[in-house]
Amino acid sequence: MNIEESNYKPDGKFHLDKWFLDFVGIKGEAMIFYSAKLTWHGLTASYTSWLNYDPPSGICLKHRFHNVQFPQMEKNLITWTDKKFGISGIWEPLSEMVQARIFESREGFLDWKCYQPASKVKLRIADRVFEGLGYAEQLTLAIPPWKVPMDELRWGHFNSDKNNMVWIELKEKEKRQWLWLNSEKIETCIIGDDRLSIPQKDMVLNLDRAVVLESEKKIFSLMGKIIRYIPGFNKVVPTGFLMADETKWFSKCKLQMNDTGLSIGSAIHEFVNFKAF
Repeated sequence: MNIEESNYKPDGKFHLDKWFLDFVGIKGEAMIFYSAKLTWHGLTASYTSWLNYDPPSGICLKHRFHNVQFPQMEKNLITWTDKKFGISGIWEPLSEMVQARIFESREGFLDWKCYQPASKVKLRIADRVFEGLGYAEQLTLAIPPWKVPMDELRWGHFNSDKNNMVWIELKEKEKRQWLWLNSEKIETCIIGDDRLSIPQKDMVLNLDRAVVLESEKKIFSLMGKIIRYIPGFNKVVPTGFLMADETKWFSKCKLQMNDTGLSIGSAIHEFVNFKAF
C-alpha cells in the first residue's frame, strides 16, 4: 500500500516522529544521530542523541531531552545542525527514496520513509570536517509500537561505492520482510544478523558484526527519563516491550554475486528482541 492510499485518521492519543541519520567516514569512524518527538494525550517529550564510534578511542554517547533540533529538507538535501553538540551536517542523496507503510490497523499506522538509502555526507564538528557515506530515514508512528505485531525486529542498511541495501524484518508467528537493493524492491530474501541473501539475484551480503555500537535495554533506559515529561506513560507500556533487548552493530561487509566479490562496504544494523523478558 502506498502511504497516500490510507483512509485512516489518527485520534491524536499517540504520535511519534523519529529521525535517524548516520555517517561512516573513510577512517572507519561511524556516527548515529537521532531526533524524536513523542506525543501522548497532549503531553510531549523530545529527545536527541549522538553516538560517535572512533576506532582508536571507542564509543561515546551524548543525549538530552531539551533543545531538540530536527533535520531540515530543502529540495534533495537534508541538513541537520545541533549547536549544543557542536555539529552541522549535509546529507546529499546517492540513491532514490524508498518508503513503506509497515503496519496499519483501525488504531493507527507505522510509516517508514527512507529519504536517502545512500548519502554523500559532510559533517563539521567544532573545527574539524568529516566526509563519507551516510543514510537518512524518518519513522512516523500513529499507534503505540507495542501494538505492532512483532516479537523480533531486524533492520539495517549497507553502503559501498557501488551498491546500497536497506532491509526490515518483523517476526511474530510469521515474518514480514522488506528489502531494497539500489532502491529496487526485492520480493524474496533471507535476513539474518550476520548474513542476507537474495536468491533471485544470487547475491549474498556477509556482515562481520565486529563492532557493537549498542547492547542494552534501551526502551527501559529511556523510559526513566520520558516519564519526567509524560507522567504515567510507563504504566501503559507492556513489560515485555519495555524490557526488550536491543543490539546494534557496525559491520564490515562483502556483497558477493556467484561467489565472486562484488563490492566491499559497511553496514549499521540491529536486532531487537521483544520477548527477552
